[in-house]
Amino acid sequence: MASVMDSAGLAERYRPTCLGDVLGQERIVKVLERLPTFGGRAFWIAGPSGAGKTTLAKIIADAIADDFATVELTGRELTSGELNGLLETAYRGRPLGGRGWAIVVNEAHGLSRHAVERLLDCLDSGAIPPWVVWVFTTTLAGQDKIFDDMIDAHPLLSRCLELPLALRGLAEPFARHALNIAIAEGLGAEADYPKVLRLVKDKRNNLRAVLSAIEAGALLGDD
Repeated sequence: MASVMDSAGLAERYRPTCLGDVLGQERIVKVLERLPTFGGRAFWIAGPSGAGKTTLAKIIADAIADDFATVELTGRELTSGELNGLLETAYRGRPLGGRGWAIVVNEAHGLSRHAVERLLDCLDSGAIPPWVVWVFTTTLAGQDKIFDDMIDAHPLLSRCLELPLALRGLAEPFARHALNIAIAEGLGAEADYPKVLRLVKDKRNNLRAVLSAIEAGALLGDD
């Protein structure tokens, strides 16, 4: 029987698990490596799809919490009531048998005004316990929208360490990485770097989309 890892897509199987393996985001990596701990902090990661938001969020979360103590939420579905319950659990103390709590809020641009107002209190300076880390992820377009529509969003961002993803210089490292994966998986033994580079550019530097295309045979020759 195939394992869960065996059945996962290429993007998940080859997802970096440490900062040293993150591609194209050298500035962010340096910032994170200099921090003594991620606990007691909130991070705001904004960038395009497939550029590394989820990867960075997972690395940050894994540094503080085990899988069972990592809570993943979607911004538009998060209510003040759910926040209160989460805070009552995570802020009270470390999980039984665990190191800490990681709270990841994806699509943070979907947060309601009431959720943002509640977050302002629990993310205030010194309010986050040292065993808790928050990670918010959003697209750049989504970030612009929440700031345009919600006056209280700016104080929310000021309570977070901003990690805007680099937009330039991604195609070359993504192409080299994708080509190595394709060759290792037998999905592009005859492919060359220029072909993979074109694929990366066609997918607008979305590495997840590139690896999905490779998995679907984009680099295999015609029979």
